[in-house]
Amino acid sequence: MYILMVELRARPERLDELEPVLRALAETARTEPGIVCYAVQRREDSPDVFLLCEWYRDEAAWETHMALAPVREALGRFDALLAAPPAVTRCAPVALACRPA
Repeated sequence: MYILMVELRARPERLDELEPVLRALAETARTEPGIVCYAVQRREDSPDVFLLCEWYRDEAAWETHMALAPVREALGRFDALLAAPPAVTRCAPVALACRPA
């Protein structure tokens, strides 16, 4: 598994623009066979912060994801939309208990 946790802090004046970009990324992820889970959350105590949990089958699946045109387009917009660079943490799985919603 190749797992990333990503924290994105929106510029206050661009907050309404970031969420649709992240929703579109999640829709793109639905069609990728190498993605195990791609979840976008928003912090309740800090609504300008989004947390992405990205589970890929392996690093090659992540590389495939990053090369897709919709992903490259979204990343190209991040400078204008984000107040700070994305904070990316690589994780190792310990335990998992998930069910489809």
